[in-house]
Amino acid sequence: MSEESSSPSSRPRINRWLIAAVVALVAVVVVGFLFFHSQRQVMNLLQINALQTQRLDDFGRLADQVRGFNARFGARFGRIHTIENLSALQQDIQTIQQQPNLPGAVDSLMDEFKENADKLDYLGDKIERLEKSLGSPWVVKAGDSHADIAMKFLTTVAELSPAEAKKVLKRTALIWELEPGNRVYNLYYDGVFLTTVTQGDAKQSPLSLQQRMHEATTRRIEDLEARLQGADTTEGRK
Repeated sequence: MSEESSSPSSRPRINRWLIAAVVALVAVVVVGFLFFHSQRQVMNLLQINALQTQRLDDFGRLADQVRGFNARFGARFGRIHTIENLSALQQDIQTIQQQPNLPGAVDSLMDEFKENADKLDYLGDKIERLEKSLGSPWVVKAGDSHADIAMKFLTTVAELSPAEAKKVLKRTALIWELEPGNRVYNLYYDGVFLTTVTQGDAKQSPLSLQQRMHEATTRRIEDLEARLQGADTTEGRK
Protein backbone atom coordinates (compact mmCIF):
# COMPACT_ATOMS: atom_id res chain seq x y z
CA MET A 1 0.00 0.00 0.00
CA SER A 2 2.79 2.40 0.95
CA GLU A 3 4.64 1.63 -2.27
CA GLU A 4 1.58 2.43 -4.36
CA SER A 5 0.99 5.71 -2.49
CA SER A 6 4.61 6.90 -2.86
CA SER A 7 4.89 6.06 -6.54
CA PRO A 8 2.62 8.79 -7.98
CA SER A 9 4.27 11.54 -5.88
CA SER A 10 7.76 10.55 -7.08
CA ARG A 11 6.88 10.71 -10.76
CA PRO A 12 6.52 14.51 -11.02
CA ARG A 13 9.89 14.91 -9.27
CA ILE A 14 11.52 12.49 -11.74
CA ASN A 15 9.86 14.30 -14.64
CA ARG A 16 11.14 17.67 -13.42
CA TRP A 17 14.68 16.32 -13.16
CA LEU A 18 14.34 14.77 -16.61
CA ILE A 19 13.05 18.00 -18.13
CA ALA A 20 15.83 20.00 -16.46
CA ALA A 21 18.45 17.57 -17.79
CA VAL A 22 17.03 17.77 -21.32
CA VAL A 23 16.93 21.58 -21.21
CA ALA A 24 20.54 21.69 -19.99
CA LEU A 25 21.62 19.29 -22.73
CA VAL A 26 19.84 21.34 -25.40
CA ALA A 27 21.47 24.50 -24.06
CA VAL A 28 24.91 22.90 -24.26
CA VAL A 29 24.23 21.72 -27.82
CA VAL A 30 22.98 25.16 -28.90
CA VAL A 31 25.92 27.00 -27.31
CA GLY A 32 28.33 24.50 -28.83
CA PHE A 33 26.72 24.87 -32.24
CA LEU A 34 26.85 28.67 -32.08
CA PHE A 35 30.48 28.54 -30.91
CA PHE A 36 31.63 26.26 -33.71
CA HIS A 37 29.42 28.07 -36.24
CA SER A 38 31.04 31.37 -35.26
CA GLN A 39 34.49 29.80 -35.42
CA ARG A 40 33.74 28.42 -38.88
CA GLN A 41 32.58 31.83 -40.06
CA VAL A 42 35.76 33.40 -38.73
CA MET A 43 37.92 30.81 -40.49
CA ASN A 44 35.99 31.24 -43.74
CA LEU A 45 36.30 35.02 -43.65
CA LEU A 46 40.03 34.77 -42.98
CA GLN A 47 40.32 32.31 -45.85
CA ILE A 48 38.46 34.73 -48.13
CA ASN A 49 40.91 37.48 -47.21
CA ALA A 50 43.85 35.17 -47.95
CA LEU A 51 42.34 34.14 -51.29
CA GLN A 52 41.62 37.78 -52.15
CA THR A 53 45.26 38.64 -51.46
CA GLN A 54 46.46 35.70 -53.56
CA ARG A 55 44.07 36.67 -56.36
CA LEU A 56 45.29 40.27 -56.25
CA ASP A 57 48.92 39.11 -56.55
CA ASP A 58 48.07 36.79 -59.46
CA PHE A 59 45.97 39.52 -61.08
CA GLY A 60 48.85 42.01 -60.89
CA ARG A 61 51.34 39.48 -62.25
CA LEU A 62 49.09 38.66 -65.21
CA ALA A 63 48.48 42.37 -65.86
CA ASP A 64 52.24 42.97 -66.06
CA GLN A 65 52.67 40.02 -68.44
CA VAL A 66 49.85 41.20 -70.69
CA ARG A 67 51.24 44.75 -70.82
CA GLY A 68 54.61 43.32 -71.81
CA PHE A 69 53.06 41.19 -74.54
CA ASN A 70 51.04 44.10 -75.95
CA ALA A 71 54.11 46.33 -76.05
CA ARG A 72 56.28 43.72 -77.74
CA PHE A 73 53.88 41.74 -79.94
CA GLY A 74 50.55 43.60 -79.96
CA ALA A 75 51.06 45.37 -83.28
CA ARG A 76 51.97 42.10 -85.00
CA PHE A 77 49.64 39.51 -83.48
CA GLY A 78 46.87 41.61 -81.93
CA ARG A 79 46.40 43.10 -78.50
CA ILE A 80 44.83 41.63 -75.39
CA HIS A 81 42.31 44.30 -74.46
CA THR A 82 41.44 43.47 -70.86
CA ILE A 83 42.14 41.04 -68.04
CA GLU A 84 39.32 42.34 -65.82
CA ASN A 85 36.79 40.36 -67.84
CA LEU A 86 38.12 36.80 -67.89
CA SER A 87 35.76 35.70 -70.66
CA ALA A 88 36.92 38.56 -72.91
CA LEU A 89 40.54 37.72 -72.02
CA GLN A 90 40.04 34.10 -73.08
CA GLN A 91 38.49 35.26 -76.37
CA ASP A 92 41.48 37.51 -77.11
CA ILE A 93 43.84 34.61 -76.35
CA GLN A 94 41.88 32.30 -78.64
CA THR A 95 41.92 34.87 -81.46
CA ILE A 96 45.69 35.21 -81.22
CA GLN A 97 46.27 31.45 -81.09
CA GLN A 98 44.15 30.89 -84.22
CA GLN A 99 46.54 32.93 -86.35
CA PRO A 100 48.60 30.93 -88.89
CA ASN A 101 52.35 30.67 -88.46
CA LEU A 102 52.18 31.81 -84.84
CA PRO A 103 55.65 31.60 -83.25
CA GLY A 104 55.96 28.87 -80.66
CA ALA A 105 57.08 31.37 -78.00
CA VAL A 106 53.91 33.43 -78.45
CA ASP A 107 51.71 30.33 -78.46
CA SER A 108 53.31 29.14 -75.21
CA LEU A 109 52.80 32.57 -73.70
CA MET A 110 49.10 32.41 -74.61
CA ASP A 111 48.86 29.01 -72.91
CA GLU A 112 50.43 30.54 -69.79
CA PHE A 113 47.98 33.44 -69.88
CA LYS A 114 45.10 31.00 -70.22
CA GLU A 115 46.35 28.94 -67.27
CA ASN A 116 46.66 32.05 -65.12
CA ALA A 117 43.18 33.20 -66.13
CA ASP A 118 41.77 29.77 -65.19
CA LYS A 119 43.45 30.09 -61.79
CA LEU A 120 41.88 33.52 -61.25
CA ASP A 121 38.51 32.05 -62.21
CA TYR A 122 38.98 29.14 -59.79
CA LEU A 123 39.92 31.47 -56.93
CA GLY A 124 36.88 33.63 -57.68
CA ASP A 125 34.56 30.62 -57.56
CA LYS A 126 36.10 29.47 -54.27
CA ILE A 127 35.59 32.92 -52.74
CA GLU A 128 31.93 32.89 -53.84
CA ARG A 129 31.38 29.49 -52.21
CA LEU A 130 32.87 30.69 -48.93
CA GLU A 131 30.74 33.84 -49.02
CA LYS A 132 27.60 31.75 -48.58
CA SER A 133 28.63 30.80 -45.03
CA LEU A 134 28.94 34.43 -43.90
CA GLY A 135 25.29 35.39 -43.98
CA SER A 136 23.80 38.50 -45.56
CA PRO A 137 26.36 41.10 -46.68
CA TRP A 138 26.15 44.87 -46.66
CA VAL A 139 25.58 45.82 -50.31
CA VAL A 140 27.52 49.00 -51.05
CA LYS A 141 25.57 52.04 -52.22
CA ALA A 142 26.94 55.25 -53.75
CA GLY A 143 28.67 57.28 -51.06
CA ASP A 144 29.30 54.36 -48.68
CA SER A 145 32.76 54.08 -47.18
CA HIS A 146 34.31 51.01 -45.57
CA ALA A 147 34.79 52.89 -42.30
CA ASP A 148 31.13 53.99 -42.16
CA ILE A 149 29.88 50.47 -42.88
CA ALA A 150 32.18 49.01 -40.23
CA MET A 151 31.04 51.60 -37.68
CA LYS A 152 27.36 50.84 -38.32
CA PHE A 153 27.98 47.11 -37.95
CA LEU A 154 29.88 47.46 -34.69
CA THR A 155 27.30 49.77 -33.09
CA THR A 156 24.16 47.96 -34.30
CA VAL A 157 24.93 44.27 -34.89
CA ALA A 158 27.84 43.87 -32.45
CA GLU A 159 26.11 46.32 -30.06
CA LEU A 160 29.26 48.20 -29.07
CA SER A 161 29.13 51.77 -27.87
CA PRO A 162 30.39 54.40 -30.36
CA ALA A 163 33.49 54.89 -28.20
CA GLU A 164 34.23 51.14 -28.13
CA ALA A 165 33.59 50.86 -31.88
CA LYS A 166 36.06 53.66 -32.61
CA LYS A 167 38.74 51.88 -30.55
CA VAL A 168 38.14 48.68 -32.53
CA LEU A 169 38.36 50.53 -35.85
CA LYS A 170 41.68 52.09 -34.87
CA ARG A 171 43.08 48.55 -34.63
CA THR A 172 41.59 47.50 -37.99
CA ALA A 173 43.09 48.05 -41.44
CA LEU A 174 40.25 49.23 -43.68
CA ILE A 175 42.11 49.09 -46.98
CA TRP A 176 39.26 48.47 -49.41
CA GLU A 177 38.05 51.06 -51.89
CA LEU A 178 34.37 50.45 -52.52
CA GLU A 179 32.11 50.66 -55.55
CA PRO A 180 28.30 50.42 -55.63
CA GLY A 181 27.31 46.76 -55.73
CA ASN A 182 30.34 45.47 -53.77
CA ARG A 183 29.53 43.17 -50.85
CA VAL A 184 30.99 43.83 -47.41
CA TYR A 185 31.10 40.99 -44.87
CA ASN A 186 31.76 41.82 -41.23
CA LEU A 187 32.26 39.65 -38.15
CA TYR A 188 32.90 40.57 -34.54
CA TYR A 189 34.09 37.59 -32.55
CA ASP A 190 35.80 37.39 -29.17
CA GLY A 191 36.79 41.06 -29.24
CA VAL A 192 38.19 40.95 -32.78
CA PHE A 193 36.61 42.70 -35.78
CA LEU A 194 37.05 41.06 -39.19
CA THR A 195 35.93 42.45 -42.53
CA THR A 196 36.29 41.69 -46.23
CA VAL A 197 34.94 43.01 -49.53
CA THR A 198 33.95 41.03 -52.62
CA GLN A 199 32.84 42.15 -56.08
CA GLY A 200 29.15 41.41 -55.79
CA ASP A 201 27.22 43.19 -58.56
CA ALA A 202 29.80 45.93 -59.07
CA LYS A 203 31.28 46.47 -62.53
CA GLN A 204 34.78 45.78 -61.28
CA SER A 205 36.16 43.79 -58.40
CA PRO A 206 37.87 45.45 -55.45
CA LEU A 207 40.98 43.63 -56.63
CA SER A 208 41.08 45.35 -60.03
CA LEU A 209 40.34 48.69 -58.37
CA GLN A 210 43.21 48.13 -55.94
CA GLN A 211 45.47 47.22 -58.86
CA ARG A 212 44.53 50.37 -60.75
CA MET A 213 45.20 52.53 -57.71
CA HIS A 214 48.57 50.81 -57.23
CA GLU A 215 49.47 51.39 -60.88
CA ALA A 216 48.42 55.04 -60.71
CA THR A 217 50.50 55.56 -57.57
CA THR A 218 53.49 53.84 -59.19
CA ARG A 219 53.18 56.07 -62.27
CA ARG A 220 53.04 59.22 -60.12
CA ILE A 221 56.15 58.14 -58.20
CA GLU A 222 58.02 57.34 -61.42
CA ASP A 223 56.99 60.66 -62.95
CA LEU A 224 58.12 62.53 -59.84
CA GLU A 225 61.47 60.71 -59.82
CA ALA A 226 61.98 61.52 -63.51
CA ARG A 227 61.26 65.20 -62.92
CA LEU A 228 63.62 65.29 -59.93
CA GLN A 229 66.38 63.65 -61.97
CA GLY A 230 65.76 66.17 -64.77
CA ALA A 231 65.97 69.03 -62.31
CA ASP A 232 69.24 67.66 -60.88
CA THR A 233 70.69 67.38 -64.40
CA THR A 234 69.66 70.93 -65.29
CA GLU A 235 71.10 72.26 -62.05
CA GLY A 236 74.36 70.41 -62.67
CA ARG A 237 74.76 71.99 -66.11
CA LYS A 238 74.47 75.44 -64.62
